[in-house]
Amino acid sequence: MANAYKWAITALCATFLNGCGSSSDKAEELVKIMGLDAQYKMVIQVATAGYSQKYHDVPPVKIKAVIEENISQELLKETLIEVYSDHFDADELELMIEANKHPTEAMSIIMKSKDGMKLAKKAMEVQVDLQRDMAKAFEDRDEDIVDELDDLQKEARG
Repeated sequence: MANAYKWAITALCATFLNGCGSSSDKAEELVKIMGLDAQYKMVIQVATAGYSQKYHDVPPVKIKAVIEENISQELLKETLIEVYSDHFDADELELMIEANKHPTEAMSIIMKSKDGMKLAKKAMEVQVDLQRDMAKAFEDRDEDIVDELDDLQKEARG
């Protein structure tokens, strides 16, 4: 729930500012503040649940291990940083960082900013790009995951 709240704040913050450019240092700071560990755990949980539907004979713990071997936290971090730095300038990222540091005041922080509504809209659009880029990054690893899980399924069935 807190993770979803942070994503919503980030989306709102992003929409509230308007600007181009990138700042990978600021994007990295934002990713850290948003709680990369929690985001990674959520990605792994969702992926494990998804693969578990196809691989009934493979224990979820083994499925999770295969996914973690193929999708690193570093990959998630790099993807998030790339997307945020490509879509937001340093000022926008700084505003999102401040909003994430003070979640109870996030709306006020955003609303007091110049072009706040534009940033909120932009953030929502970026979430679509983020999901697409993450899906592409993970798609590149899907074949390896499926191969390993196929082997584990065959083993489990004897």
